[in-house]
Amino acid sequence: MKYNRILPLAFASAAILTACSDDNYLAGDPEMNINATLDRAFFGDSIPFTVKASDPDVALSTLRVELFFGEEVVSEKVIRTKENGADYTDKIFVPYYANIPDGTATLRMTLQNIHFTKKIEEFNVPISHPDYRSLTLRAEDGTEYTLDRSEKNLYICTQRFPQEVKGKIIAPKYGENGNELIFGYENSAIKVGAEGYIPFSNSSAGKYTISFNSATFEGAPFVVLTINGDRLETIDETHSKIDLNLTKGDLLTPAGFPNYDDWWIDPDYFIQNEDGSLIFNAQQGRYRIIADTGFQYFRVYKLSGNDPATTQTDGTGAVWAIGDNIGFPSVSSNKVGWTTENALCLAPVGEKTYQITFVGGKTIDTNAINFKFFHQMGWGGEFGPSTLVSTSDIVLVGNTETNGHDNGNLFLADGKQLEEGGIYVFTIDLQGGINDAILSVDYKGQQQFEEKPIWVNGIRMWTSDNASYEATVEINQGAKVEFDGFAALSELWSDPDYFSYDENKNMLTFSPVSGNYKFTLNRNSKTLSAKRVDADGNDMTLDADGNGAIWVLGWGIGSPSLNNQPGWNPGQAYCLAEIAPKIYQFTGVAGPENGSLVGDRFRVDYLDFKFFHQNGWGGEFSGDSALKLIGTASDFIKGDGNFNLADGVTLETGETYRITIDLSEGVSAGTINMVKL
Repeated sequence: MKYNRILPLAFASAAILTACSDDNYLAGDPEMNINATLDRAFFGDSIPFTVKASDPDVALSTLRVELFFGEEVVSEKVIRTKENGADYTDKIFVPYYANIPDGTATLRMTLQNIHFTKKIEEFNVPISHPDYRSLTLRAEDGTEYTLDRSEKNLYICTQRFPQEVKGKIIAPKYGENGNELIFGYENSAIKVGAEGYIPFSNSSAGKYTISFNSATFEGAPFVVLTINGDRLETIDETHSKIDLNLTKGDLLTPAGFPNYDDWWIDPDYFIQNEDGSLIFNAQQGRYRIIADTGFQYFRVYKLSGNDPATTQTDGTGAVWAIGDNIGFPSVSSNKVGWTTENALCLAPVGEKTYQITFVGGKTIDTNAINFKFFHQMGWGGEFGPSTLVSTSDIVLVGNTETNGHDNGNLFLADGKQLEEGGIYVFTIDLQGGINDAILSVDYKGQQQFEEKPIWVNGIRMWTSDNASYEATVEINQGAKVEFDGFAALSELWSDPDYFSYDENKNMLTFSPVSGNYKFTLNRNSKTLSAKRVDADGNDMTLDADGNGAIWVLGWGIGSPSLNNQPGWNPGQAYCLAEIAPKIYQFTGVAGPENGSLVGDRFRVDYLDFKFFHQNGWGGEFSGDSALKLIGTASDFIKGDGNFNLADGVTLETGETYRITIDLSEGVSAGTINMVKL
């Protein structure tokens, strides 16, 4: 943002003496003896001065001190000179404006007696910008960030920030006569002394750079997310929302969204034009559009008033999908699971007709499915075998009495699977009402896909969506990790137990013991994770000697954030890094369960997890082989199988914690420690 006020600084004229020419009274002869250091000053200074003011014949009136930038008075001080021959000491402030170059100001001193006789003296004062070592950004909530000097007049801070950082910039006293300055926000501009908070904002939370130029008062970033010019309301660090009344065919123009060309667009709700604008494709109604800048897609659901709509008995309203093996923008990166807040709202495409489209291997698993349709975004009314009939010979409805599957849960018929890249349109017809639903599943051919290849250490990574990439890599501890086709290493969040990033060298190195690992790179969310596998890419298990892999299931932990907690779902466990033979660790920042940042991998207020020998049920650390708490572990956690927060303990938001498991004395004699780094 700029505050445009460009005033040239000029050289001063010589001293001037003026006097009244009235012969009826004595004009007087004001004199000044000036003591001031005027060889140099800085914007924001208070220039001190001492003036001995006298007039041998006439009483004095005032001493006026003025500072000029060019022809304009920018600062003024008026002093009553009641005592003849006295010293008058004060300061005059040098204002700090945007876009004024270093130069020379004029300091004018005018001494006047009671007969209006004046003595004027002017001085040239070189004025320049302070060269601060650093500035402080003090957020509205009191959090302080240091903006370090990057180059002359430019100050930056690069770290993990919330999506919005409203604050003021504090400049310290500079030099002998400096003043602390506070830069605020007024009339859409940064300005010294303004009362408003500077609304720094990024398209998403995470690691980004806040900058401020102390000469131009330009700050960054100021990213605003809009649709059709209307600003979205922030929900949390990666989600913003807007509620709109929409009709099929309405044109929507998103703006401000990062890497928008790479966003996944829901084909049931939108048709995307070549220029990126969207045509609304569902039926008329009120909808909430949630922009997920982490996973880079728009989540849409129908509203009833300000609340998510529900299925009405006559078949109107909304239908929701909750369960495993599905997820937008991809099932690998953002599965729905049985977390009701993640429910997908089917698009109303006709009268009492609802549709959701999946792509095999991308938004739905090809070998197994296990989800169901609900009346609401949450538990309550649902479509079961008595109210839902499938016309498909591939996707069937569970019935515990007839096919052994959970009531209402959809599953694939024996011997059937979905095609990789195949487009499948699931349609719910409620023409007959809520208790007479008909499900049809139509195959619409293969999705057109032009791969954007990425290689890691010379191995081509596999992708089905140009978002999530995987590769099995044999790699040595301490080896360099190099990508071809992906260059944004400085923006990448990499699992801190598996990878180490050197900012100075822009280099990524591998931290665990040598072996085979599966790397997963999400190009959209810019995250990199890994797990231990065998040469064929199969998940490793823990060897009897304590080498191999340890897996964790449960709640209160997740990766790359708490939006991805494994829960108690076998096959979805997180693999701890073996950072030395038989030594495993898990490191993360403590954060909230909802709206956590990437890197927030411990929930501050709740932990309930267990360690296993494999990715799922089987061998586990419990009973006789339970892990023994050592060190400071008991300060944070308790348990001998399932671990929970210690009594009365909550973790500190934003602080980093590390769990270390040591099996060097054997699998049945393992220890666990937890420390705050």
